[in-house]
Amino acid sequence: MRSQLFPPRVITGCLVFIYSTPQKGYYLNLIEMFSAEAAASDKSAILLPAGSLEQHGTEAPLGCDGIIAEALCRKAGELTGCPVLPCLYYGNSHCHTGFSGTFSLSVETSVNLITDIISEAGRNGFRKLLILSGHGGNRIAAEKAISELKAKISAEYSGYWQLPGYTEKEEELFGKTGYHITTSEVSMVWHILKKPVPGVYSGCYPKTLPNTSDFTPEQWKEKYPDGGVGGDMSRVSTEKGCALFDYAVDMLAEKIREIRK
Repeated sequence: MRSQLFPPRVITGCLVFIYSTPQKGYYLNLIEMFSAEAAASDKSAILLPAGSLEQHGTEAPLGCDGIIAEALCRKAGELTGCPVLPCLYYGNSHCHTGFSGTFSLSVETSVNLITDIISEAGRNGFRKLLILSGHGGNRIAAEKAISELKAKISAEYSGYWQLPGYTEKEEELFGKTGYHITTSEVSMVWHILKKPVPGVYSGCYPKTLPNTSDFTPEQWKEKYPDGGVGGDMSRVSTEKGCALFDYAVDMLAEKIREIRK
């Protein structure tokens, strides 16, 4: 049985996140040095979840991408005993900087940051690092960092939607889910956070235009003033989000077992 994510508690006005203790797996930001050495004793692989801090309309939190990627890595880490690094919550989100709350890194900064993290994983004795991203804008920087890697460690980048069978499972549960603020990610993030969907937008966002990925912040704000593209918020379901999340966890666990061979 998979361990539950504990909800945040408010203590004297402070928001405190309480994490469950896994039976297997290590979260490197929550353990001390000697436990970290034990976690690295296998040294075959380590996970780096990556996301963004960007607008997700009224339907999802700014950290939606990272929340999903980190939760997937933690659950799969528990199933396989694979160590998990703290989530990289900042990425390239330039096209969303017309909306408040978005923090975007340049590609150059992201490349340097990812390169150093991979190199440090190698210095700590790990042989492989898997970046699991919840944000498509991380791909260019991650792949550039990996291609220029000089450390004695191999690295791989994957969006969670690239896990085997994910897109088919997603379409089976939700149909077409859109391009940004997707039906499936909104469903998954509120399943993970164990909260009802707070959004006030209940319809279907405008359709994706052919050149959406190349939009400037001004163009995005003009064409998609509510932030989202293509997602149908009337089909959001945390129950289906749970089913898709569990499927992705199982596929990620299988991928981890493969790369650890």
